[in-house]
Amino acid sequence: MIVSLAEIIPPQPPPWLDPSVYLSNLGWVLLRTLLTFLLIFFIGLGSLRLLDYITPGISEISKIRGNPIAVGMFAAGFFIYLSFAYIASMISPLPIGTTTGIVEGVSPLVLIAYKLITLFFGILVSLLFAFVYYRILAKLEPYGVDLDDVDKEPIAVGIYLMGYLIFLGAIVYVSLLLPVV
Repeated sequence: MIVSLAEIIPPQPPPWLDPSVYLSNLGWVLLRTLLTFLLIFFIGLGSLRLLDYITPGISEISKIRGNPIAVGMFAAGFFIYLSFAYIASMISPLPIGTTTGIVEGVSPLVLIAYKLITLFFGILVSLLFAFVYYRILAKLEPYGVDLDDVDKEPIAVGIYLMGYLIFLGAIVYVSLLLPVV
């Protein structure tokens, strides 16, 4: 059988090279990232309120007010926390507009719901760890270290909050990237 060159069909370019596919996927990623960023922002604020409640010996927010260095450290911690969430949201597999690699018939909304459940359990774990950490260091005072001493200096409270926010950011990062199936 002889095939002429006119009969040969060249391979088609991959779909992601099509500008409309690229822009559509980019739009979904940016929309998801914006919504995740807003959700994470408010979760962070709520987590700080809960942290203030579960650590009665440390007046987190009221102690740093008026101290520029303590507030700066708190703000830096919050930026690091948000950047963990931003990075995870951008690189997390997107079930809408792209191939998920998951069995056909699974709704993208179900996958998003699973991600949200994982995220909220991650936040609960961070608060549980913070509670246990506080109870051990503030109440048992291992090695003579009393975590309530942090409350004596606004800069120390700012550093403490920065550390918690970085810890929370790492948990959010892992929660957003954890596979759901």
